[in-house]
Amino acid sequence: MSEEKVPRGEHAFGDWSCMALSPDLIVVSSGEPRLFSAGIEARVDTIWAGAKAARPALFNGRVFCADRVTPERIEGHWTDYRHALAQIEDPLIFGDRPLRQLAVCGGLRCSGGFVIARRAPLSLYLGGFWQSPPAGTVESRDGCDDISLADQIAAEAGEEIGLTRDELEIGHPLIAVTHMATQIVDIGIPLTTRLSFDEIRRRWSTKGNREYDQLALIADGESSAWRGREDILPTTRRLFEVL
Repeated sequence: MSEEKVPRGEHAFGDWSCMALSPDLIVVSSGEPRLFSAGIEARVDTIWAGAKAARPALFNGRVFCADRVTPERIEGHWTDYRHALAQIEDPLIFGDRPLRQLAVCGGLRCSGGFVIARRAPLSLYLGGFWQSPPAGTVESRDGCDDISLADQIAAEAGEEIGLTRDELEIGHPLIAVTHMATQIVDIGIPLTTRLSFDEIRRRWSTKGNREYDQLALIADGESSAWRGREDILPTTRRLFEVL
């Protein structure tokens, strides 16, 4: 197992850690949903009510949280999204047993280079920062508890930038990058498309869900300049290094 610390100060949100993953990684739901005290649930309800008032479209679906992460296997359980959101707003809400929300993050290469996107400034999580799209929480889609990271990243590609599954070549997961402040675990997955950047930008502008407010192309040889920026997320920085 290979794991490294991203130095404190490299990102304003604190430490991040990075683990290399096996190409045969599996993700399984093997735990029961956690139960919380009445006091914690009341705090969660308060945070959720405030978030819903600001963003009425929020939906309390089920998201996957990792209990154990190794290069070959991730085990975890499902919980309500309102619990995960509450932890983003209040990282200490669950004490010494925080939720480790699992997410997917694609490293998307098109015919001209790598695609990068800026999260809308008012996003609930890391607004205004650049990352490699598509990206999003591992969630229960259509009530299914089976977890396919390829299906998850493909769904995010359709929702965020308007790309269909048959327009993407989806590689094996490469890295798990954990944001230590929120305990969100990003799974970095390489993606390739034959589409041009201009076509991707057109799809995003007409079909995307407005998760991002800007798209940019990083041509081959330019990624080193981006890696040094303060406004690029460590998961994307690490994907540039391994792709």
